[in-house]
Amino acid sequence: MANTLIEICGIASAGVILVRNWTWRLRVKPFTCELCMGFWLGALYFHTLEGLTYAFLSAAIATLINKYI
Repeated sequence: MANTLIEICGIASAGVILVRNWTWRLRVKPFTCELCMGFWLGALYFHTLEGLTYAFLSAAIATLINKYI
């Protein structure tokens, strides 16, 4: 369980970092929104039905990271 939480936070952080550094280059939807990027990175990483819940969680955490950090 702890490993999964670390992976979710890592994916959320990666989504925020990618959006902040690649927004000026790619102006299409998943690359300009940290919520979308966090979800799609989580969906690609976990790729199961249970993983969709983790993808939603990583997207929500990515939004919180972008807003408060």
